[in-house]
Amino acid sequence: MKKIFICSPYRGDVESNTRLAKKIGRIAALCEYVPVIPHLMYTSFLDDANPEDRIRGLTMSVELLASCDMMWIIGNKISKGMAFEITRAKELGIPVRIYDTDCNRIAANTLEIDDRVSSDLVEILRGAKLD
Repeated sequence: MKKIFICSPYRGDVESNTRLAKKIGRIAALCEYVPVIPHLMYTSFLDDANPEDRIRGLTMSVELLASCDMMWIIGNKISKGMAFEITRAKELGIPVRIYDTDCNRIAANTLEIDDRVSSDLVEILRGAKLD
């Protein structure tokens, strides 16, 4: 089974963002992928509000990312943590797919004209291996 790194927001509306990550994880699992969702796992024992814990969690997240077959970016809002993970995926040559929050796939060849995609996301994806 392929491992899919789920890159979605955590900070801000933690409750809503957690529900979204769980929803996407379930969809990935039902499609016979192995979802890797570090921000759900690490925040169970690390405090995301503590800068040292946050950095530790993000550092461990990108270690997991290195073993994944693909990254799914969920939504239009890109947090600093997500940007860090996306940059690492680019460096590792890991293919990236983009989905909106309803899990509708966003085509790689129309990112720049798709209203669901922010200019920040388009910019950070430059040089990424888009799937």
